[in-house]
Order: sequence, then structure tokens, then C-alpha cells
Amino acid sequence: MNIRHRLMVPYALILIFLFAHPVWSQESEETEKPKKSGGGRGMLQLSDQDVILPITSIEWGSPDRWSFTSRYVHMFEKDRDNKTWLNNLSIALSPGLSGGRFAIGYLGIFSPRSMPDFGVFSEARVVLLRTWGNPLSTDPDITFVSAEIRAAISFLLNLGVGYYEQISNSDGDRENFYGFHVGVGI
Repeated sequence: MNIRHRLMVPYALILIFLFAHPVWSQESEETEKPKKSGGGRGMLQLSDQDVILPITSIEWGSPDRWSFTSRYVHMFEKDRDNKTWLNNLSIALSPGLSGGRFAIGYLGIFSPRSMPDFGVFSEARVVLLRTWGNPLSTDPDITFVSAEIRAAISFLLNLGVGYYEQISNSDGDRENFYGFHVGVGI
């Protein structure tokens, strides 16, 4: 490469910088409002209608003793402003000391306009329960299916009741029982 070509490289870089820098520095008008970032109050917002709540409740109940619940919620309504009733799909995972639950169900949220920070949550769901350790009301290492109903007042108190029917084989008779959970959260 001769000297003339070597000098052209720095000049070309200077010219590119002179023309490109003003373009990079220009302010542009926002044509669309920026989306709110998810994550308020310990949640991961996947989209406008989908949210993951890493810990929604801490509960004590039968048969799994102490447990916590993580939840994915899909909100059916796109326009949720000024609505007192919201319809949602809920998928929950509740690992506990003596068992774990996986649930899919309908979650209804009632929030009166006059009290925006207050809500009543009601849920009907199908649950798959697996026991381990030292569960209440049953033996360990058994799988059950259940229909549960749950209710929560704001994020203060939740109650859940379900009828569990054994679906895995065991050495003895098949077990069926009523279970319950009481906790803080939804």
C-alpha cells in the first residue's frame, strides 16, 4: 500500500465521524408512548396481559404443611380500566415441606372502583398434588388430583379447600380426603 492510500484511511474516518456524529446526536420525537416496565410489587410482566408472580402467598395446610405459591396469570381483558370484575387464567406451583401442588384454574378478581387498592380474589382450579416427607392426612410418595376453591381478601388472607383423590398406585387402599390451606397472600 502506498503512502497516498494510507493517508486516505484517517481522512475517511474523520469524514465519517463528522457526518455521523450530528445524526447520532439528534433528538427524535417519540411516536409511541413508552411501555411501562414490568416488575412493580415483585412481579415479572411478560406482556400487557401476562404476568409471573414469583411468590403470591405463604400457606399452612393439609397435607403439605408449610408451602409458598408462585403464579402465572393471563388476563383475558385488554382494557381493564374502570372494570370491577376481571377474568383470568391462573397457573400455580406450590412447593411445600411435605408435598407440592401444581394447579390450573380460573381466577376472578373483584375490585370496586371506590377502593382501588382493595380486591377479592376467587379461584376454582384443578390440582395435581404429590406428597413426600411427613404429610398430614395421608402417606408420603402418593399422587392425588383435586378440585379446589380458594378465596383471598386483598393480599391479607387466603383460604382454600379441596377434595383430593388418589391417582397413583400404593400398597394399601386408595385414599381420598379433604384438604385445606390458610395463608397470607392470594
